Amino acid sequence: MLFTSQGRVNIKRKQYEDDQGPLDPDCGCYVCRTYSRAYLRHLFRSGEILSSMLNTHHNIAWYLNLMARIRTAIHQDDFEAFRKEFYHHQQSEVETKGGVDQ
Repeated sequence: MLFTSQGRVNIKRKQYEDDQGPLDPDCGCYVCRTYSRAYLRHLFRSGEILSSMLNTHHNIAWYLNLMARIRTAIHQDDFEAFRKEFYHHQQSEVETKGGVDQ
């Protein structure tokens, strides 16, 4: 499971087989700047260790960014608005539930 600004991504789903876009267009981490969703899916489906490394790198970068945004919201005394906006974007997975996992 990968975390993005638009919700969670299950990279093993077939819908990403030919997706040349970045994992998260709003993320500036190395993985999102360098690799496509299709390539990340290929690595995962092939059982490549690089898949775990890149996915972990992205998720850690995503969480570090999230914590920085939380700290900023707290310092600006605007955490409640941040929380509502965050959950609004994160409440569901990016892909449709019940999609094909092949």
